[in-house]
Amino acid sequence: MIDDLRSLIDQWNKKHMLYKQEESFIEITTPFLDMNHDFIQLFFTEDRNGNYRLTDDGYIVNELNMLGIEINKAKKRKEFFEVTLKVFGVQYDKKFNDLFVEFNDLSDYPSKQHNLLQCLIRISDMLLTSKNTAVSIFTEEITNYFYDREVIFSPDLGFIGKTGNQQNFDFVIPHSKSKREKLIKAVNTPSADNYTNTLFPFADVENIRPKSEFFVIANDINTPIADKFNKSLSRYEVNVLPWSKRDSWVNDLRIS
Repeated sequence: MIDDLRSLIDQWNKKHMLYKQEESFIEITTPFLDMNHDFIQLFFTEDRNGNYRLTDDGYIVNELNMLGIEINKAKKRKEFFEVTLKVFGVQYDKKFNDLFVEFNDLSDYPSKQHNLLQCLIRISDMLLTSKNTAVSIFTEEITNYFYDREVIFSPDLGFIGKTGNQQNFDFVIPHSKSKREKLIKAVNTPSADNYTNTLFPFADVENIRPKSEFFVIANDINTPIADKFNKSLSRYEVNVLPWSKRDSWVNDLRIS
């Protein structure tokens, strides 16, 4: 039975791992999928000294950047990236965004490719991060932006609503002589089916904080703000601020 299993996996690899010889490298198409559901491709080269290099040619990091997920923009994201590289023994070329492994013994190729693929798949999952982690990363980006633009705020404040439950808001901007207090929630996925959970905290505290203004900062980099999401919140006087247009509205949040 063991020999049968080995034979089957060898046959499967031969069928699904595609190798194409180019002039100065070998293109390897693997059966593993990236964040776009495309087959991950690797590129194998050998230098004059007989050293081997296997790389994704910058594909994964460049794709994440295009989707608005920049490695160095959030502390938690950067830590996740660096730990993942260390776990799988993969190197990163900051200039070209290559993720790669190097070795000088060709017999190491299978294990090196396995580690690189595991690393690429793990990093691709940054796009599919769990909801709480994604919101945390988005909130951190807003926090850094507010600091840069000198917006005064208190983070993660809670108020007891009419239901008797505490409702937490990601940012609370205090009132001034000329401006009202602002309660703000960060929403990473402003989709049509996400407006109810977003709206409820505001509805629960509207009588408790009658002089406050309500805002949602919606991450529209990866997910466009759904019309239903926008209209439903606006109907209850919750202002939806697109993250992509932050430079146009940030001054309105400042106390002075």
